[in-house]
Amino acid sequence: MNLSQLSTAIEAAVAVHLNELGRAQGLLPLNWFVAPSVMSDEDMEAVLSVEGQAGSHLPQHPGRVVDQWAGALGLRPVYPPTPGVHAVEGTLEPQPGEYRFEIRIWGVIDPAALHAQRDWGRWQGQ
Repeated sequence: MNLSQLSTAIEAAVAVHLNELGRAQGLLPLNWFVAPSVMSDEDMEAVLSVEGQAGSHLPQHPGRVVDQWAGALGLRPVYPPTPGVHAVEGTLEPQPGEYRFEIRIWGVIDPAALHAQRDWGRWQGQ
């Protein structure tokens, strides 16, 4: 297995894990993306940064889906907000002392406002 395949497998496993967690809470599934690297903090706890996207394909408004996930996971609004995007962030620690997820969940709520501002590249991983 090469690095690209390993990265894809990790991302798929994280997506399954988080969407199963959400499903148990009655939440719609998100598209999950894993940051390119896994790091450890000063306590040698693994920290995995992930982003969840509430896509426009969902049967509910993306802003509502983001709020539902935020409520279930105890996430807080991202500040300062990006025009056209509703985003929340926080930490999920399923195995305290072993690993944690740094999570950001977002959804585009006003595509025109998002595309009109300069921070668009930030949401595209640039």
